Amino acid sequence: MKKDEFHQYVMDSFRPAESLLKMIPEDKLDWKPAAEFMSVGQLICHLCDGGIGEALRKTISSDWPSPEELEASMKQEMPACSVEEALDKLETDRNVLKETLSQVTEEDFENKLVSVPWGWEAKVEMMALQFLSHFFHHKMQLFMYLKLLGFPVNTTTLYFG
Repeated sequence: MKKDEFHQYVMDSFRPAESLLKMIPEDKLDWKPAAEFMSVGQLICHLCDGGIGEALRKTISSDWPSPEELEASMKQEMPACSVEEALDKLETDRNVLKETLSQVTEEDFENKLVSVPWGWEAKVEMMALQFLSHFFHHKMQLFMYLKLLGFPVNTTTLYFG
């Protein structure tokens, strides 16, 4: 996959996520299907908080927090945000992705080996697809939350917005 094709694929993937986000009423942000799950507010914050563009930027530039900082952040409660904040975070990630990809050659996108602090090592292209896969899983989680809450979501909502 060429980097421009990847970029377009991500942009097409953000569209249905935005539609799902816009369905969430403020009074459901604290809802979760069970005690050990993320709340809606935590899920949308995690879904939109730099999971593709910012993660790719950090990976290419080796700009991740130290292992100690990562471990400390894992012990903190996951932050929550409003729908508007989540949409802003998604827009920021969209812009960071565009900027990051503009600074990577096609050769590096296809062949450069990179790694992340939790042990993955892959070519930039494959790492980018892993980040997108992570986004897809959480988008599906949001879809299921909305379905459990009785919202009118279906396959078209999930894939096309």
